[in-house]
Amino acid sequence: SELRFRDATAVRGLVIGAIRRALGVGTGDATPHAKPMYRPAASWSRPRGIPYPPVPPPPPGWSAASPQMWSAPQAEPPAATAPGLTLRPPDGPASTVTTGLAEAQLPLHTPPAARQITPLPQAADHPLGAPVAQVLDTYIIAVAGDGSLVLVDQHAAHERLVHEALSGAASAGSVRSQALLLPAVVDLPAGDVARLTARAGDLARLGLELEAFGPGAILVRALPAVLGSPDPASLLRDLADELAEMEEETVLSARLDAVIARMACHGSIRAGRKLSAAEMSALLRQMEATPRAATCSHGRPTVLKLSKADIERMFGRR
Repeated sequence: SELRFRDATAVRGLVIGAIRRALGVGTGDATPHAKPMYRPAASWSRPRGIPYPPVPPPPPGWSAASPQMWSAPQAEPPAATAPGLTLRPPDGPASTVTTGLAEAQLPLHTPPAARQITPLPQAADHPLGAPVAQVLDTYIIAVAGDGSLVLVDQHAAHERLVHEALSGAASAGSVRSQALLLPAVVDLPAGDVARLTARAGDLARLGLELEAFGPGAILVRALPAVLGSPDPASLLRDLADELAEMEEETVLSARLDAVIARMACHGSIRAGRKLSAAEMSALLRQMEATPRAATCSHGRPTVLKLSKADIERMFGRR
């Protein structure tokens, strides 16, 4: 009743990328090999068996001696061209554009890759401020009360939040499990199956309930509730890799933080997900209340804060 892609994120990115390429072409794009929209009748050639669409009548004042008047703008106009070139499209009034400028070749009408929050919230009295936009569906831009510019990597930041929540619950022995409606069967090499089933009791205390399902598969019955709905297959593969790095006599508690870090990565907001203003604001507030929130589980920064002095130095004003 259900089909799953092995790498759903890659498939989603492929589809979104194709749609963006198809819809993101601005009306200001230059045509590399623009042909005249109207040419003298003698210059037309009609392939046998393939009729051309009806050719509109020439505009008033048109002559074969000046066909470029009816052509699309060229990338490099002739030296004798006047600064303002009048273009007359088939339908609509004439418009004057300035030729010879690099801007004429840019897709000026392509929408920016940022989603601005409207109306803009006031810079709250918080260290990370109030969100104002999301860039590339991955980075949150916020403005602090002192005017500082705050940049947040949403995936890295949420990964740290999930890590700390799972780690705190594990320390308190209160990790909640979310039973799957249908247990997931994950095919794995026999060695990985043996590693995971050998630590099944320890993993159950982290909210991951699994059992062997034949020599080369594992049956997943429940996942940690804090992770949401991760892909069980990729989660188990990462955990098997982490367990493979442990010595046989090492208990899971000795590498508990590393195992939790692997699990947290699968329960965090992914790059490419559009967030609402409320979601961005909630993420910033949780970061302010979470220890070690300045770095993700892998040690990468989650937030960059640029003060007025920092920005001025970047622009050479200091």
